[in-house]
Amino acid sequence: MEEEEVFAGNTKEAIKLLPTKVNVSVAASLATAGTEKTRFSIVSVPGMTGDDHRITAEAEGVKAVVDIYSDTSAIAAWSVVALLRNLVSPIVF
Repeated sequence: MEEEEVFAGNTKEAIKLLPTKVNVSVAASLATAGTEKTRFSIVSVPGMTGDDHRITAEAEGVKAVVDIYSDTSAIAAWSVVALLRNLVSPIVF
């Protein structure tokens, strides 16, 4: 069995269908372009444990990709919030 995309759409659509599975997308969308402009997808990977979140931000001539993996889903959203706060902070610790 291979990995398969099981959802693709914007964060607003995902909230309606998967309200307990979109915390990372919601955190990223609220800190950036909003829920209607933030694209979101879920890929099922048979046998994988934990959560792997890839956030891609693009603007004209610039692309940043952040990949956050955690053994459980409990820390992933807070990791995104901390990362986004650090990106706009003049000093990062």
